[in-house]
Amino acid sequence: MTEAAYFFSKEAEVILAPYVQVLVGADKPPQISSPLFAESWDYDFEGLRVDLKLAMKAGIYGKIADQLLADIKKALRDGVAVALLVPPRLYLLHPWDITWDGRLETLRNRPSVLLPKSVLEQVWELYERMTN
Repeated sequence: MTEAAYFFSKEAEVILAPYVQVLVGADKPPQISSPLFAESWDYDFEGLRVDLKLAMKAGIYGKIADQLLADIKKALRDGVAVALLVPPRLYLLHPWDITWDGRLETLRNRPSVLLPKSVLEQVWELYERMTN
């Protein structure tokens, strides 16, 4: 990931933080990892660490890309929960979901939050900037 893409991803983390907070059921906003340190998590909700993953185009293919799935499984193996954005929903995966195979239809049974259209548009714009 380029340095610019990394900072765009940090912007996405800030935009999505309130929705991740709702997703995990936390009372307080999270601490967001600093861009100065390479942390294995993006959010810390008083000990519950969550990594944000964007799967913006997964809906087209019906599954998560292999590299993203490998990244998700690494986080889960490390004991970090994953907030996975597959528009229009943000899903929560816990370390016990390590056997998930990346197919989207199996996400229906996972906790999720429907994101407002305006938030999705902001994240799509950041994603486009990250990938160009």
